[in-house]
Amino acid sequence: MRPILILMAVLLALWLPSSDGVPSAGAETGPASSPPAGPEGVVVLPASPGRYGNLQHMRTPLPPRSIALTFDDGPDPTYLPRVLDILDARDIKATFFFVGIYAERRPDLVREVTLRGHNVASHSWSHPTRLRYWSPAAAHREIRRGFAALDQALADSPPDQRARLEPMFRFPGLNESPALAGWLEDRGILVVSAEGGTDDWRGLSADAILRRTVSVMEASGGGVLILHETRPRMIEALPALLDTLTARGFTFVQITAGPEGRRRATDGPDPLFGP
Repeated sequence: MRPILILMAVLLALWLPSSDGVPSAGAETGPASSPPAGPEGVVVLPASPGRYGNLQHMRTPLPPRSIALTFDDGPDPTYLPRVLDILDARDIKATFFFVGIYAERRPDLVREVTLRGHNVASHSWSHPTRLRYWSPAAAHREIRRGFAALDQALADSPPDQRARLEPMFRFPGLNESPALAGWLEDRGILVVSAEGGTDDWRGLSADAILRRTVSVMEASGGGVLILHETRPRMIEALPALLDTLTARGFTFVQITAGPEGRRRATDGPDPLFGP
């Protein structure tokens, strides 16, 4: 029996949390259980009111203690493959808000994301954080070009992968204006903010990202979470973050506008991308 007791002691030491109940970001906790991909793990956001995320708008209508992962600023050839592998190991599906200029350079990565069952949406063409201050004509061109890059990247993909281009937009820096948000809504595009973020863009350590994000999600009871695939410390923290949130009773869901929402965006007047 002694080898078994020793093994149990080692496993307990690996899983033992820190004093606040959050393990170190460097700890390899292993994949945690989460809802399988499919209808039970998908949340359709209604067309009205069309703006979600209680950092700025109404709370995103997700089930209690559920989290919708959203990754901004890619596709990044260095870090995106690692993010996809981490998500695959836990059977978690996310939504990637891609920057058009990077999608145009690496359309293969856009296709890979949809092939693995994730959704893609637009984070503009060039990520201007002061887009709200641009002239309407210039801002509209910027937004159109971002969607066009994603549309083109998936032009030759099978219909099920093309359908993963969501009619959703996230303003760079969440710096939106009522006029631009209204312009998007008129074209069937949902404006997606968040209930919380990781603050990974602030240069925090992996441990700080882990602890802060768990605290934010506990305080909000879940919701849409913003992460950045371009931040190496976030990638370092991600496995332990997902496993810790699952251990605390959170589940992961994928947001979508659904088939009807996509039809509204592609079949309506002045569509920003094709069917």
